[in-house]
Amino acid sequence: MVLDVFGSGLRGVLDKIRGAGVVDKNTVKAVVKELQKTLIAADVKIDQVFKISKNIEEKALSEKLPSGINRREHLVKVLYGEIADLMGGEEAHMDVDPARENVIMMVGVQGGGKTTTAAKLAKYFQKRGFKPGLICADKFRPGAYDQLVQLGSEINVPVYGEPGKKDAVKIAKNGLEELRSKKSNLIIVDSEGRHSLDKDLMDEIEKLGKTINPQYTLLVLDSTIGQQAETQARAFKEKCNVNGVILTKLDGSAKGGGAVSACAVAEAPVFFVGVGEKLDNLERFDPKAFVGRLMGFGDVKGLLDKFQEHVELDQAEDSAKRMMAGKFTLVDVYEQLEQMKKMGPLNKIAEMLPFTAKIPKDMMNVQEEKLAKFKPIINSMTQDELENPKLSRAQVERISKGSGTKPEDVRALIQQYNQMRAMFKKVKKDRRFARMFKGGMGEMPGM
Repeated sequence: MVLDVFGSGLRGVLDKIRGAGVVDKNTVKAVVKELQKTLIAADVKIDQVFKISKNIEEKALSEKLPSGINRREHLVKVLYGEIADLMGGEEAHMDVDPARENVIMMVGVQGGGKTTTAAKLAKYFQKRGFKPGLICADKFRPGAYDQLVQLGSEINVPVYGEPGKKDAVKIAKNGLEELRSKKSNLIIVDSEGRHSLDKDLMDEIEKLGKTINPQYTLLVLDSTIGQQAETQARAFKEKCNVNGVILTKLDGSAKGGGAVSACAVAEAPVFFVGVGEKLDNLERFDPKAFVGRLMGFGDVKGLLDKFQEHVELDQAEDSAKRMMAGKFTLVDVYEQLEQMKKMGPLNKIAEMLPFTAKIPKDMMNVQEEKLAKFKPIINSMTQDELENPKLSRAQVERISKGSGTKPEDVRALIQQYNQMRAMFKKVKKDRRFARMFKGGMGEMPGM
């Protein structure tokens, strides 16, 4: 999971709130103390930790309770709001349009994943109707052009470069002309990277930026550097007008919380986060939804966005609502598992569902072979069996023979169904917490 340690800590804080007999001054102080440990472990700056602690204590105890919300629920909402503000507050949006030319320059030190991220960004916009092109203006790192060519071929995106040439500005200018002739409407320039922030690198980037005048200069930062992200963000912002950040290696990074909060301090909005090595592993960064996922409340908006890449929007909404409402047949179970497999590993998709910590591990490991067996099993069942799969031994044997599978395969499908029902029953029990985030994270369907 993204920021597993940080998320686990925040969910532990929530458990402390839920388990408290009464929410009073002592409870709030105990919760704040637990939160401080979590934030410090995530490499958040001490002054930010103290500021959040003070805000939570003041708001949780002195603010007037909104109608229909008790003191316990109010404390959860205050906690959520403060962590979301720490991570940047409102979602930042890039103003790009396939109807016009868009130029993006990628900057950053060597080792942050800048070249791979350039290709990920190209694929992200390619899926959304753009015709991207890539320019390798990195003359410092050996193999940079070859790497970009290989990545570009994987996503069928043209790549321009001049191996062996030393004038990055001229390479970029020539690349812009070449890609314009190919009707590229989103051109991504992969600039030079060095091992550290030095004068030569910053002068090179500044000169390149002034020449190509990109709409966006995106700083690619390795999230494992934690608080050091603030230093890099400020340096690039001052020198080449960085107006956005992409954080890489966020999956599993213990210091990721510090990196995200450091960018917010440096007033450099995080547009995207890298959560894996594959070219599909780039996600829009919405601080509120991100914190919702960390705290176990899910990210329904993100889930619908992923569905929309594979099915029509009305189908996506219908599928998500059935999942959240806990009302589905065996056919729904199969269809939802199949759709999820298209969107990526189920454990990644599960992060977007509320309270994923309770999802059984074997449910996250549904293999293609098992899915292939489920379909003939479903086709061998009556409508009543599909809607109420409480099957006798005789029914299981009849279905397995009719589908050419084994009785244990039939029982495996029933187990998936029962696990899903139990999981979403737990979600519905926690609907009061989910309702609090209407207008913030967005109300969850079926809550």
